[in-house]
Amino acid sequence: MKMLKYSWLFMLALAVTVFSGCEDDDHDHDHGDNDITISILEPGADEVVADASDVHIHIEIEATEDNHDIDIILHPDGDVSDKIIETNLHEHDQKVSFEQDVDLSSYPAGTKFHLEVEACKDHDCEEKEFADVEFSIQ
Repeated sequence: MKMLKYSWLFMLALAVTVFSGCEDDDHDHDHGDNDITISILEPGADEVVADASDVHIHIEIEATEDNHDIDIILHPDGDVSDKIIETNLHEHDQKVSFEQDVDLSSYPAGTKFHLEVEACKDHDCEEKEFADVEFSIQ
């Protein structure tokens, strides 16, 4: 009877160990080799956009494994509180594309803008990639 009691406990302990190990494997990805490339395709760095009422923003983020959190912010240069675009994307694809048209005609001609993109390499966002451009309107 004692033998049956202890073997039952042994089987239970073994099952708990096996299943908890599988669960950890599902959530504990090794992203040490996940390289992120951020390409701000439009507008270009130091570009002067002729039509302020129709400014096209086009960004592509590519990862060797997969993307996680991506933050995109557009604001006038020197005024981070005036966020024209403030977007957070939570994607798990290798390639993420963001496109949006914005109307900047309410700003005076010659205004410079700062477009920032920050992408996390892993779920914990311990490592990040960053890219930015400045452009202005006519």
